[in-house]
Parts: sequence; C-alpha cells; structure tokens
Amino acid sequence: MTVMINFEERAQQRGASTLPSVADLTERIGNLFASPSYQPPMLPTVAVELLDVARYPEIDLKRIARMIARDPLLAGQVMRRVQSPFYAGRRPIVSLDQAIFRLGLNTIRDLVLEAALNVRLFTTPGYASAMERIRRHSVATAHICRILGPVTQQDPHKLFLFGLLHDVGLAAALIAIDDIFDGADRPPMVHVWTAIETTHESAGTLLARIWDLPGDVPALIGQHHDCGATGSPNRLTATLHIAEAIAARLGRGVTPNTQPQFFRSTIDVNPPEVVAEAQAVLGLTPELLLDAIKAAEERLDAIR
Repeated sequence: MTVMINFEERAQQRGASTLPSVADLTERIGNLFASPSYQPPMLPTVAVELLDVARYPEIDLKRIARMIARDPLLAGQVMRRVQSPFYAGRRPIVSLDQAIFRLGLNTIRDLVLEAALNVRLFTTPGYASAMERIRRHSVATAHICRILGPVTQQDPHKLFLFGLLHDVGLAAALIAIDDIFDGADRPPMVHVWTAIETTHESAGTLLARIWDLPGDVPALIGQHHDCGATGSPNRLTATLHIAEAIAARLGRGVTPNTQPQFFRSTIDVNPPEVVAEAQAVLGLTPELLLDAIKAAEERLDAIR
C-alpha cells in the first residue's frame, strides 16, 4: 500500500485544511459526470459488438472469432484465460475458433468483457492500489454470481454481467478524482472515499447507459445496494448481495481485511441482516450456501 502511504504523508505535510471537503469532492464529481464535455472510459468496439450479437444465438461463431482477433490485446487476454486449467480441460485450447466452439458464445462474451474492463476501466495511476482492489472484487463477484445462477434458477451470464459491472461507478469516480487533481494535490484515498461512495451508483448507471448495456442492467447497477428498490425483492440483487458476502469471506472485498483504515467505509460488506434477507429471497439453504462458497473458492483459485 505504498501509494496510499505516500499520499497520506503529503497530506500531513501540507495540512488537513488544504484538503477539499467531502461535499466539495462530491459536487465536483457530479458536475464532471453531468458535463456535456465528460469523456467516460469506453469499452473496446469488439466488447460493445459482442453485447449485441450475444442476443442472436444463431450467429456464425467464426465471425465472432474474427471480431475478437481485430483487437490483439483483448484476444491475447482472452486466450490466456481460456488456457487456464478451469477452462482448458484435459485438452488445451489453442485458437479463438476452438475456444468459442468449446465454451460457447456467452462464456466468450463474459471473458471479453472481463478483459475489456481490465484494460480500459480498472486502471488509474494515482490510485492504483484502490483500483486493483475494486477490479479484484468485481471479477470475483462476477464469477460467484455465475456459480449462483443454476443454484437459484437464474441466467448465469446475466448474473455474471451484473456482478462484473455493479461497481463500475466506483472505478469511474476514482478516475474522475484522479483526473481532477494532479500530483501532490491529489487527496489521499481515506479522504476521497466517502465522495466516491456517494456518487458510485449514479455514476455506474451513467456508464451503463453510455455503453448501451442490455435490458434492466443500468437500473440494477443504479440500485444494487437495495434488494427491494423496485417495491418487491429483486432476485438478481439478492444474488449479488450473497456473492459479495462470499467474495469478502474469501478475501476479495474492496476493503483489505488487514487494513480497515484503507477506506472510511466498507460498502461491499453487507450486514448480516441483508445477507439473511437475500438468502431467504433466493431460498438458499445453509447447505447450498456452503456448497456455493466451496465452488467459489475453487473457481477463484483456478482463474487467478
């Protein structure tokens, strides 16, 4: 956590009075997102195209391979992932064509989106440690959501998408603060986190709409902390709450377990009563929940 410590030392040297208030930070982030000149991080073209073609299951899979190959960086990341023990199986996957035919369009779409966010969104130099925590949490939550799909009789790929993208607002707000400030003037993470927490759901909704994400995904991202935001319990949001609880248990929460002072709050840690409510909504027995935790641990170890 060297980056964070350096920023703390700089903040102490110049005095706390020079730091912007939380209200000021929140307002500046909101104004940036509302500005017509705001330039959000954009998904690679191939990722956007895959979001669309995934709605057409009869599409030529070889065409999908050619689409992915147009972006060598993404193609390389996808190939590294499909060659991991979890995906490769007993016979290694040696080409994009083979990967798509063996794993299917939806799984490849999931992998491309994960790689795209790693490259284009989950990166900012000023707050690298915090962004890496957000990235690890989002990826872990996505894979755990997919595990919970069959258990809860829901679409595992939609759950994966929701899990992967639910905290894009955290990343967008962090990038915004990094862009607003420069060098020694950049506030320490413990100071900016409350403003990021305040704005992250609306920021996530904004990005989801700009990216033209399918269906109700933008609305879900904007209300992902409230299982009953629509007036009745939402099973997708309940699944996310369970997945986040499992991710935190396995050391993939946003806040480091060993450094509670890293952020001022732990929005990814759902209270026991929220987890219990989500478990009841989904009808998850303790046995099913334990099975999901074990499967999640094995999955995250395999894709690391």
